[in-house]
Amino acid sequence: MINRRQLFNYGAGAAAAATFGLRPGQVLAQAQGKPFAGTTINVMLPQASQFRAHEKRLGQFEEATGIKAVYTYVPYGQVRDKITTEAVAGSSAFDVVCYQDSWGPSLSLYLEPIDDRLAKDSVDMNSYPQAYRQGSQMDGKTFGLPIRGHPQMLFYRKDLLEQAGVQPPTNWDEVVTVAKAVQDKTNVPGIAMYYGKGNGQQNLFLWMNYLWGKGGDLFSEDYSKTRFTEPAAIEATQAYLDLLLKHKVAAPGSVQFVEGDAVNSVAQGNAAMVMVWWWVYSVLTGDKSTLKPEQVGFAPMPKYADGKPVSYALSLPFAISALSKQKDAAWEFMKWVSRPALEQECAIDKSDPNTSDIVVTHTESFLNPKVNEVNHGLHAVAAKSLEGSRILPQLKEWPQIATTLENTISELATGSQPVKDGLERAAQDIDRILRRAGYRKG
Repeated sequence: MINRRQLFNYGAGAAAAATFGLRPGQVLAQAQGKPFAGTTINVMLPQASQFRAHEKRLGQFEEATGIKAVYTYVPYGQVRDKITTEAVAGSSAFDVVCYQDSWGPSLSLYLEPIDDRLAKDSVDMNSYPQAYRQGSQMDGKTFGLPIRGHPQMLFYRKDLLEQAGVQPPTNWDEVVTVAKAVQDKTNVPGIAMYYGKGNGQQNLFLWMNYLWGKGGDLFSEDYSKTRFTEPAAIEATQAYLDLLLKHKVAAPGSVQFVEGDAVNSVAQGNAAMVMVWWWVYSVLTGDKSTLKPEQVGFAPMPKYADGKPVSYALSLPFAISALSKQKDAAWEFMKWVSRPALEQECAIDKSDPNTSDIVVTHTESFLNPKVNEVNHGLHAVAAKSLEGSRILPQLKEWPQIATTLENTISELATGSQPVKDGLERAAQDIDRILRRAGYRKG
């Protein structure tokens, strides 16, 4: 535990305590004085209002530590390639990089493990939900701190559900009955789905919830066996597709929709519900939506009626570049930027639309009363969705595998072939990928 002397030696006495939002049991640094004063660290990351909110406050970090942090934004679709290109070139231009968790296995050679630093400074990874911890770790090592993350949630039109006399669904059967009731009563399609391909395997995101919730999975733990062709997985996949194929409650276009199309369908009044990442709340209630904020409700992701909550969650950790020449200073920044106090401050501050953001990643921040008061209780509900949350397989070969599965789901959504046949065909293609990678023999 940090002591009073260490706190004052860190930089600015009581001012440092206020800047770092220290509370009992929270450790930030053992550094004496300002040993890294005059250092500049460069951070590569995608655009996000959360990160712009950080930028507003980087002066606080520099005042307390003497370290200057500079943010360089890269278009989201180019971040992975940019990290790789810099690393292959041997460049030390960036000290900290932000990556999506599913990219981790292919980037781990370029990232610095931080387990020794975590232990030295008593940083507790258990302060994050399960999926966020998993997304920061690979092969038993921790490479990042999850600064940005997204649980999935169910968003719905309060007014349409009220007209239909139904409550928000809590399980997959209720999703069907509620969607039908709304559709029959209001003539608005019950739910917008996104089965289309070509936009980052988004049609797998909800499928995983059905699959895991039914007790199925993609592979065995060691990847030696395919599991998505097992009876439970076939049943789960059929249920996922049947919102469109059997029950006819999915909005027109869902067979081709990607995530953004489904969100816009609700925002434009053309569907009553959508299951999607939590940041979409600002889209549904924003200036470009036809909806008023009071029309938009939210609930945890549904589950099977007889099962435990489980959903896919995504995170974007910050990591120290393995090629950085300022690793100690970068670690000081990592501790500063990962503080619950900072993310809570950013989530509460709605003074500037350019920096207004909802994202927090610490469990205590999801449950913080002020954060929930300002954000209409969104975070407490999101915490429910994170119960039992999981991540996608951490495989270097995952991009190839995901593309195969993405194409399969898209084809199955047309109803052109039985689910079992499509999944078995995908399993054959993926088996070849995993054999080449050495996960399977024979």
